[in-house]
Amino acid sequence: MRIHILPIVMLFSIGIMACSTTNTMQNNNLNSGTSLVESEETTSALVDKRVDRTDLSELFWARQDSAKMQFTQPDVDFMAGMIGHHAQALIMSSMASVNNASPSVVTLTKRIINAQKDEIGIMQRWLHDRNQMVPQVTIDGLQLFIEAGSEPSLVFDSAQVAHAVKHFNKHGSYMDNNHYQMMHGSEMSHEGMEHGTMDHGDTEMNHEGMDHGTMEHGTMDHGGTEMNHEGMEHGTMDHSGMHDHSSMPGILTQKQLEELALEKGTEFDRLFLTYMIQHHTGAIIMVKDLVETDGAAQEVQIGKLAGEINVDQKTEIERMRLMLMEVVGLSN
Repeated sequence: MRIHILPIVMLFSIGIMACSTTNTMQNNNLNSGTSLVESEETTSALVDKRVDRTDLSELFWARQDSAKMQFTQPDVDFMAGMIGHHAQALIMSSMASVNNASPSVVTLTKRIINAQKDEIGIMQRWLHDRNQMVPQVTIDGLQLFIEAGSEPSLVFDSAQVAHAVKHFNKHGSYMDNNHYQMMHGSEMSHEGMEHGTMDHGDTEMNHEGMDHGTMEHGTMDHGGTEMNHEGMEHGTMDHSGMHDHSSMPGILTQKQLEELALEKGTEFDRLFLTYMIQHHTGAIIMVKDLVETDGAAQEVQIGKLAGEINVDQKTEIERMRLMLMEVVGLSN
């Protein structure tokens, strides 16, 4: 009998388990059905409560505008000042190509020009987007002009600066953008110019539509392809847009710029690296002054830009110090 009881018990147990499994599956199906219903209801509710795309766009831009309003006057002063600071670095760097700088220094200056032109544009747009005065930059030969404006503007041609440096080396005076354009065929106005004693030599010049305002050219000599500006009267030229940036940390004086323009080869490398280290150090000081000012540099964009300037300038200073050590070693 014991031999037959075990299979019966096992069959009974299996039956119970099957019933239990069936019930569980039915309950799961019921629960699953309930979950599906609840899921559909939830999705429907979310669809009903979703925000229109237009409303989301308006909310996004409203928050963007609100973030832009979190700037301070020290932020504005920093951006405006750094634009002029960067612009002088463009003048310095443009000298390398005509002053027989070493390949490593030429490569460095190209990197500086690209980076600082981009950052000038960023800073001008930052001011413009916040309805602040936008410094408009004009680099004319070795001279820097900053004028108040409303739209971003950078008038800079490294080739024009290079020609001005060559002219300065030869004649001891600047060739500004007007004279550069005259030599390269761009239209200018001679309105009011005194041509009485001007000698154009054998080279024919087209003065149609040229305007020199009240500039007195006196004994200007245009003979050949070179221009002699001895005796030129610059007294009536308009320099009202030129600002004195000498009070900014690290900025070079006009005398230092002229000194740099006159150097060649290894001596140019030495002086350029020395002055650019000074210039970069000034930018770091400006960043430090900004972040130490209560309430300043809290806006995300200006905080990010100030941090990038700080890191980039420090990195380049270390690179230039190594280059300077090498240059000094070569010159000894």
